[in-house]
Amino acid sequence: MIPQFRAVLKAASQARVAYHVVDDEELGRVTGSVHHEGICMLVRERPAARLDDVLERVRAARARGEPAVLLYLERVQNPHNLGAILRVCAHFGAMAVLACGDGLRLSSALARTAQGGAEWVELVPVAPGVAPLQRARAAGLSLIATSPRGDHTLLSGAPALPAGAVVMLGSEADGLSEALLELADAVVAIPGTGHLESLNVACAAAVALAEHWRLHGPRGLASDT
Repeated sequence: MIPQFRAVLKAASQARVAYHVVDDEELGRVTGSVHHEGICMLVRERPAARLDDVLERVRAARARGEPAVLLYLERVQNPHNLGAILRVCAHFGAMAVLACGDGLRLSSALARTAQGGAEWVELVPVAPGVAPLQRARAAGLSLIATSPRGDHTLLSGAPALPAGAVVMLGSEADGLSEALLELADAVVAIPGTGHLESLNVACAAAVALAEHWRLHGPRGLASDT
């Protein structure tokens, strides 16, 4: 690994930051994982992003006529699901993930599962309830809930996702709460065989954001609705 990180080691030496070259077994003990890929860094935790800052970027994008999509997660706690969702959001250009729940943070397991997605998309802890979503609506975004009982179906050819949107997803066990379903401007379903009640939440996020990208990405096929 030394040739690949020669510039990093040189910068560490110049800054008098200690580093150690160790064998694979020792690195496994330090990281508590076999998925370290040969390097481990002890870094300061990045401060949590603020909803105000995210919505300011949303307003600026919409003022320029650009699409803006956020993901909202209710009671989604598993770090592997959260990491997979950040990876999906980075791929499809979501601006941030708003997540309500206790103790949400960018853990090492989450960041590892995100495979670099956490460098592009912020995980924003928000208070439970409707207030954060009402603020997103005031910033010009439509609230789009996902549910098997949706009034509209994604991938049907008719645009079900506006260019400015918050896509709302609930836990796999319970889905979105009734309060959020009632708050939504539209409720959409993901079509399928019906053999299963729902998809894994990260898979559902991928389908919804892929559809938003199809409609409003660089080669968007539909105008703003």
